[in-house]
Amino acid sequence: MSFYPVSRGFGTRGGSWRGKDRLDSRGQAKSPVPPAAPLGQIIDRINIKALLVEQDAPTIQDIKYVASYNWLEGKSPTILVPGSPPAWTPPFGATKLKPDSEDVFRDINAARYPSYPLEPTFRALKVMEPEFDLHTIDIVGCGSTIGNLMRFSGSLSKPFRFDVDVVGDTVLFVRRESSPTEIIQDLQGYGHTFPEAYTTWDSAVRNSCSHQRAVQYEFGDLKFLVRSETDGYVRFDKPSAAQEAPSNLEDALETISLVPSTADAGKELQVRLRGTKVPQSQIFDVKTRRSNKLFDMEDILPRLWANQTSKFLIAYHKFGVFENPEVEDVRGEVLAWEENNSNLLARYHAVVKRIVDVVRGSEDKQCEVSWDGEGPLLITKQVGTGRRALPSAVVESFDS
Repeated sequence: MSFYPVSRGFGTRGGSWRGKDRLDSRGQAKSPVPPAAPLGQIIDRINIKALLVEQDAPTIQDIKYVASYNWLEGKSPTILVPGSPPAWTPPFGATKLKPDSEDVFRDINAARYPSYPLEPTFRALKVMEPEFDLHTIDIVGCGSTIGNLMRFSGSLSKPFRFDVDVVGDTVLFVRRESSPTEIIQDLQGYGHTFPEAYTTWDSAVRNSCSHQRAVQYEFGDLKFLVRSETDGYVRFDKPSAAQEAPSNLEDALETISLVPSTADAGKELQVRLRGTKVPQSQIFDVKTRRSNKLFDMEDILPRLWANQTSKFLIAYHKFGVFENPEVEDVRGEVLAWEENNSNLLARYHAVVKRIVDVVRGSEDKQCEVSWDGEGPLLITKQVGTGRRALPSAVVESFDS
């Protein structure tokens, strides 16, 4: 049984699928990807076959959508809070599309704000949930880091590496690519041109290039905060109360001291209040396939489970012509996947628990987690100066 979508990296679409960011901030061609940095001293090894696993696998409970933001196109790093995903607006009749051709960032958060890729999540969280208690959360991660650990738990060979930082008792997983502006090579198909043709940004968030959102939930004895990218949402006929942006957003932004953090090249992260809160029940993910290549739902269900997305669209085409694609409710399939993969999820829970315990007890509380795709998973010290996941001003805003 296959567990994870390899082409999408499990985490997000991979970057600015509506953007055209081929150049760096100075308008120069991006530099080649540097070689991998050396690993530090080994703190712990995790052998998945020898790992002690609880007999009863936990299930996800107490799910809550807590934060969201859009990345705005432009040279300055700017997010719109709460933002909103592009709405499902299919054209009338069958439409022939051009195949993907634009460069796409592997990690848009790092590409837009390399100093602290997790910071936009916490900026949005502080605005939308001013009383949020960060110290009640055990793990903060993105779809990519969570997906990497699930692959390891299922012994699906795909190397990975990410940073770990501890803030209080909260363990933050920070995605790490070879370069912040690394792009996905050799894109094929219509995974990016299809959303451009079949979804539309709402007027309040026009010129956005990505919608990111964070959900909070409990998984066994661990509390997670997971950020991921969302492909779109299905509109209701009439906006519900849950869709309206909280009236206290302006007050929240004024009363909390969000000191701008300096990004590379002296650019600061800007926060603008725009968009509408879209309930988790309305968002969906997209995959495209040739009509003669049946899509296996086992390739997407782990992602939908991890970020708690209940709607999905598989769009089949013949030479770029899509006929009547529809968004479907897959909540039942996600729950069935959770039940049928209890052994995998028990191992995944044990792996995450082990990492949390080890890094909380480490001397520097700043580590790396890596896997070469074959041997044990390694927890190592960071080489050189430790890399903080968040600037001190953001951490202090939650402590206050």
